[in-house]
Amino acid sequence: MERIQLSAAPRTVVGKQVKHLREEALTPGVIYGHGFEPVPVQFGTRELEAALLRAGSSTLLNIEVAGVAQPYTVIVRDVQRHTLKRFVTHVDMQALSMTETVRVPVSLVLVGESPAVRDLHGMLLQVINEVEIECLPSALIPSIEIDVSGMTELGSALTVGDLVIPQGIKILTLAEEVVVQVSMPEEEEEEVVEAAAAAPAAEVEVVRKRKVEEVPE
Repeated sequence: MERIQLSAAPRTVVGKQVKHLREEALTPGVIYGHGFEPVPVQFGTRELEAALLRAGSSTLLNIEVAGVAQPYTVIVRDVQRHTLKRFVTHVDMQALSMTETVRVPVSLVLVGESPAVRDLHGMLLQVINEVEIECLPSALIPSIEIDVSGMTELGSALTVGDLVIPQGIKILTLAEEVVVQVSMPEEEEEEVVEAAAAAPAAEVEVVRKRKVEEVPE
């Protein structure tokens, strides 16, 4: 798996003063992990934003911190953004040991074309967009592809248990959870709903008529 390279510098500015880093085109962050104290760092804002555009929740990054001999191998754990302007205000990164498993969410990507959608005018609905996996850092993958070309019937569905994953990865999300399903065309669905709504009223009418007929003269 490709690793994204990124440089950082030790950060001495903490607390409310970090807001002034933005004026210098710098963004604060922290690197934490087992066996060492959290390391406050700062990134060039432009370089960090570019790296985050490429990185997903399961992407490895090599962070070279000035003055530190060995780069940190990390994953992005949390990205805080400005409420309105959406620029990054802070980033948390977890340093990994290549011999210890890690749990991360991985995106699910639909590929292929469903015959039920193409030929029967069904609607493809992706119910969940990611699953949680556990594996060694070296086995991490950026996403899991789901081939929907085998979904030939209306009402068909694929669950987490149907996902095809590389060896060495364990999915922690429940196997029976639905990932994607094909629903009936909107017009047909409305007809079914209308029919179901009308049925109870008809039954009530028949019951009332029977009760009237049963009343003795």
